[in-house]
Amino acid sequence: MQEYSEKLEDIYDEKLGRHLVASLSIEPGETLLEEQPLLVAPHWECDRLKCAQCLQESYVICRRCQVYPLCMDCSEHDAFECEFFASGAGSGIGKDLLIKNYGICALLKLLLLLEQPDQRAQCQILLERPVKLEDYRNEDGVWQEHEEQVVRPIMDSGLAEALPDQQLTSDALHAHCIRIDCSAYEVTARDGDTLKGVYVRGANLPHSCVPNTVVALDEQFNLKLYAAVPLESGQVIFTSYANPLMGTSQRQHQLRMTRHMECACVRCLDPTELGTHMSSMKCRDCSDGYAVCDLRGTGNWRCLDVSCGAVIPAADVHELLAEVGGALVDAKGELSVYESLLAQNKQLLHPNHFLLLDIKQNIASILRAAALMNSLNDPCKKLLARRVELCGDLLPICRAVIPGISKLYAIALFEYLLSFVELTELQFSEGDVDKKGYAAQLKRAQSVAKEALDLLQFEPENSAEGFLTERIAMELERIESDLMKYGKH
Repeated sequence: MQEYSEKLEDIYDEKLGRHLVASLSIEPGETLLEEQPLLVAPHWECDRLKCAQCLQESYVICRRCQVYPLCMDCSEHDAFECEFFASGAGSGIGKDLLIKNYGICALLKLLLLLEQPDQRAQCQILLERPVKLEDYRNEDGVWQEHEEQVVRPIMDSGLAEALPDQQLTSDALHAHCIRIDCSAYEVTARDGDTLKGVYVRGANLPHSCVPNTVVALDEQFNLKLYAAVPLESGQVIFTSYANPLMGTSQRQHQLRMTRHMECACVRCLDPTELGTHMSSMKCRDCSDGYAVCDLRGTGNWRCLDVSCGAVIPAADVHELLAEVGGALVDAKGELSVYESLLAQNKQLLHPNHFLLLDIKQNIASILRAAALMNSLNDPCKKLLARRVELCGDLLPICRAVIPGISKLYAIALFEYLLSFVELTELQFSEGDVDKKGYAAQLKRAQSVAKEALDLLQFEPENSAEGFLTERIAMELERIESDLMKYGKH
């Protein structure tokens, strides 16, 4: 079920397929689309049974159908699914179908939705998505995963014979799997586990690494799409399916693997990545130069300083990135290893390079955990100051890569705020700053909190970001209380 803004028009062209465009001017924050998921299910590789009703961890099986897992709090699940296996066309199928092959869960849900006349129209929107099986068939990863965990178990189970009108073949099931993957957002269950939520419109919008919309998901997995920036009539509605903190080559690889698409957005075509230099290297030949990828030519990295113009072969860059990426995996949460990696590679990479940002994020996470452990007995100013520095380094990058209303930037502001306030309070309590200095720091914190709240104001209350809004509001209230005490001095 979808509800569209009256300011949108649904159109089709050969390049983008079916998509949405603005038919009138739209302001940031205006809701464009609200959609309930067609289905929510565990990922293909999940082997822990989830309750068919609430998607929490399961310990029992439905007494009626004897197929679907339930939790201790749920005694029933979808009536059609239950009836299908209890006394319907699927009653002769082995009762251990999901116990042995839980990876089929998402596709099984889709197949049974297609059997229901009141659900078929929504499913049909999904099935209209064209799939070129030859683009996937020779891929060992995705195709093989679908074949072993989903397609073969379903074909061997007798489900195809129980659903004769669907004329199921192995290729048809593979196509369904691909459509599910390409129409899904990762959603979070109440227990923190990640699931696959399928949205026939909200997850099939055209992609841009510089999106003009924001996707919000609430606790019930309902999707809300709202404008991130002002939109004029005729503008295409874009979302993003790539990690904005990756470099261009890495985003393109992610999109090829998950969506079989190439992106030609303004960021992907800019070797400086909107001036962030998230893929830029330090020049080997001059002290102040940075080299960027020659996207339209050789693919090598060339120094931007016209008086230098030195070239770094693409093979050398890829070898270095692979080496650093491998070292990141091997670091396994060791603070000293991350700090060593940062020191080594900041001599080779631009300060904003995505790998350095990744290292900094890892260090900041470890320092936050260390600060929490020490906060009750021995808070450490040095740890807090380092974390404030690292979180501060991330802010301009997060601001630059997602324009307008940005949850990424809001969350980065929150992380910065926590450490900044804790450090400021510690400095004041130990006499490192006087009342006037403390008040000035609190005003800075107040500004950060208000900016984060402003960016999150359109998020549903019953969403992770909605709860974050409450947390920031509480922090702001505490900051302003202290400002009332000390701001007058």
